[in-house]
Amino acid sequence: MMLSLRRARAWAWAAVLALMVAFVPAAAAQQVTVRGNAAYQLTYGYDEGKLVESALDLKLRVEQRLGFDGKLHIGLDGLIPLNGGEAQFNLGEAYLDWYLDTTDWRIGRQVINWGTADGFNPTNVINPRETLSPAALTDGALEGEPVLAIQGSYYLPLGGSLTGVAVAEFVPAAGAEDMLAAIAARLSAWQGGLPVDVDRPAPVPSDGSQIEWAVRGDWLVGGHNVYVSYFRGWDDYPAAWVEFEGSVPSKVAAQYRRVQKFGLATAGTIRDAGVWTEFSYTVPEKLAVLDGPGALSSNDGYLEAVIGADYTFPNGVMVSGQVIYNGGGSLLMPYKEPGAAVKPQTYLLGIARYSPEAGHNLEGIVLANATDGGIIAAGRYTYDITQAAKLTVGLSRAIAGAGSEFHAVKSSANLVTAGVEVSF
Repeated sequence: MMLSLRRARAWAWAAVLALMVAFVPAAAAQQVTVRGNAAYQLTYGYDEGKLVESALDLKLRVEQRLGFDGKLHIGLDGLIPLNGGEAQFNLGEAYLDWYLDTTDWRIGRQVINWGTADGFNPTNVINPRETLSPAALTDGALEGEPVLAIQGSYYLPLGGSLTGVAVAEFVPAAGAEDMLAAIAARLSAWQGGLPVDVDRPAPVPSDGSQIEWAVRGDWLVGGHNVYVSYFRGWDDYPAAWVEFEGSVPSKVAAQYRRVQKFGLATAGTIRDAGVWTEFSYTVPEKLAVLDGPGALSSNDGYLEAVIGADYTFPNGVMVSGQVIYNGGGSLLMPYKEPGAAVKPQTYLLGIARYSPEAGHNLEGIVLANATDGGIIAAGRYTYDITQAAKLTVGLSRAIAGAGSEFHAVKSSANLVTAGVEVSF
């Protein structure tokens, strides 16, 4: 019900923007830009010996310059599974830009990207992000879900800027219900098949309390860009706990709660190398039930940090390395074992890219959990058939023992992929 309501609001906003386009003077119609791409993706799980995905991914982007200094942007996304499942068509970003002398404004459904690190950004907290997966690892970033927001940036006379964001709706992260269901199934198996129910969290009220807001300032300090940010809103994943009947687990319950996030990020160069740092400290709302023996979430604040650098050799090989620390636990799962303490995790991420000749691109990515020794490695080759078409093939594998968090995703990580994309 909540998802259907959000979709209805999203399409209503798109209709408003479409009406604005309709009333733009005819002389400005020549400034319409239409872009898009169609991509076919094939994924085969070689451990399980089965086809994981065969799908057509469609994206359309329309931009209209306005009579004043601004533009309209509407994005449409489609996914058509060819190996079973229903086709999905969704509104992507849909917003109005307005440019003034010292300020820029963006109003509508948007993805706001903050942070300086490569792919994993602790200060990028406004949009809910997809969970870590081999596909997301290969793409190099965790995609964000658009939210209905107002963003304004003021450019300071002496350099730097101040940005404020107000988010009008709460959009939870996808996948939380599946995670809680998996925890309930595991608890049920531990107690010989006795059922363990899952209570969905109540939706965040739409009475004004759902509004989230964030601010960020950036300056140039000693040749490095420095960004300071603050976010006050709701946790994308609900806090969760196990309820008992006597000493027997009977139910997994959940509740959305407020959080505050304080961020600091930097980016610059040292000689010929690019360097960056990113830090975020999260302060969650405290729930008394999370002090009990069945807590799957914690009341404690936690630190996330990324420190990295990249360097391009004279022969064109680019290498980058990052140390990623997550004081909140795993990158794969926002929940801990019932009643146990949170186990901070440290990861090492290495990336190498090389183009032996024009139109041929090689990329390798390795993510290692330095705490438990698990590794996910992925490689990809891209051939530019033309300027508008490309072919991609890839291979990924998880190398993880039973004690590693990556062991649970081996079947979904050991993949062969192939795809063709045409852009216009």
